[in-house]
Amino acid sequence: MRTQRLPLIAAFALACLHVGCAVNVSEVRSARVLRGGEIQVSEVNNIVLPSRAIENSIHPAKSAASAAGSRELTEEERRALVGAATSVALTGPGYGAHSDIAVGLGYRYDAQLRVGNGIYGLSLRRGFDLGRRYHAALGLRGAYNSGSIFVEYVGEVTDLVRVSKIHRFDGQLFAQLGAEFGEWGKLWLGAKGMVSPLSARIDARSVGVGTDELNTTLWHYGGFVGGAIGYRWLYLVGEVTVLGASGSVKAFGDRYDMSGVVIAPSWGLMGVF
Repeated sequence: MRTQRLPLIAAFALACLHVGCAVNVSEVRSARVLRGGEIQVSEVNNIVLPSRAIENSIHPAKSAASAAGSRELTEEERRALVGAATSVALTGPGYGAHSDIAVGLGYRYDAQLRVGNGIYGLSLRRGFDLGRRYHAALGLRGAYNSGSIFVEYVGEVTDLVRVSKIHRFDGQLFAQLGAEFGEWGKLWLGAKGMVSPLSARIDARSVGVGTDELNTTLWHYGGFVGGAIGYRWLYLVGEVTVLGASGSVKAFGDRYDMSGVVIAPSWGLMGVF
């Protein structure tokens, strides 16, 4: 009976709720919607690798940061520092983790709560059975993301130009197709679109620029593919998400490009009870 599994579910959930900054681009779950009363608990680790916005700004910004203590910076160097700090804060490169708890609602619907250090999200899916093995799902997710910076490889840049008070909402639509192989394997792929209106405060007084308020919207669109292997209640899961990013932000009268490609491999543990 499911009530006999509650201690196991609780122990798995406690193990998943560890510290770490969340990344809100992965699904890391089967295309099969949970049956009524079925519970799924997942711990997911992510690496997010945004290109272009970071690549085009980080090298000149590091050079400017190194020169900041010895001489007056040029306008171009100040602009490079502002652009790099903004890219790091708003595109969120690095490593993170989050926990997902989902429950089957019946009538081919399930709901999922996503909680991490800096993100709180809720999703709803509608499932479609395409035979005994194959499944499809359509879903949506809304999430608040504090935009926490969890990477220190540009610490000298973000120490000079600070982006704080980040308020970000991520709205997602996604579709999945997948197959399940008995009680030991699951495969899935899907497409996703995400819109992220956000605001933030940027403080560049240490380099003689001042402060400004940022307001913009970022867009992401692409797909993902993943799988799980295990037995009955416990699975190892992995997924790779590739998203195109578009958008820009205006700060101190200049506009900075936030577009590029985001590659996000994810892995973790999933329990289904």
